[in-house]
Amino acid sequence: MQAISLKLRSGEKILSSALNKFAPKIAIAWSGGKDSTTLLHMIRSLNIGKAPIPVLFIDSGLHFPETLEFVSRLEQEWHLNLIRIDEKATLRQYRATKSRLKKKELANLMIVRGIKKAVKRFKWRALVVGIRWDEHAARASEAYFSVRKKHTRIHPMLHFSELDIWEYIRTSGIPHHPLYNQGYRSIGERPYTKPVTDPRAPERSGRENENEKIMAKLRAQGYF
Repeated sequence: MQAISLKLRSGEKILSSALNKFAPKIAIAWSGGKDSTTLLHMIRSLNIGKAPIPVLFIDSGLHFPETLEFVSRLEQEWHLNLIRIDEKATLRQYRATKSRLKKKELANLMIVRGIKKAVKRFKWRALVVGIRWDEHAARASEAYFSVRKKHTRIHPMLHFSELDIWEYIRTSGIPHHPLYNQGYRSIGERPYTKPVTDPRAPERSGRENENEKIMAKLRAQGYF
């Protein structure tokens, strides 16, 4: 518990610094997954039960029903200033194509375009994101403060591990997405996410087309 406490204090210091520097033009990205939910709880803990900044949820139209239910539930219980962004034009393209490879590309583009749309619409100078170094090789060299073309990405949880996240969730009594109880280790779009049955497999092995080359390309485009 001491190790997670040290990591938590480090993350809270980064969060506080970001809030002091960028508020009110700052938001947090939330997918309903374990990492971004933990990050959201950390922000609320710093502000006595309130999320002081907008919470961005990108609705791709491809989420599990459980994801939408979980997001709506916490929106109410945690009194979130939730901003839902969709990409209906891209979703129409997705539904019109028959190529599975093209569909996956468009599914990823919905997230990228949603991020850019929100940053532009609300003139955010910074976006807080719950990614980790050990989650994917393409994220292993990320910085806590990452300057992009239109905004700065803040990554307070880079130094956390998957086990750290679950320890924090258990000890803090944080609600979590119900699909984690069914063998899922990472939650994405419904057509491209499956449970992980091999305990030795990488955390995101249930996410389709997430090799290092593809993820690096997506992140260069603006993906998390």
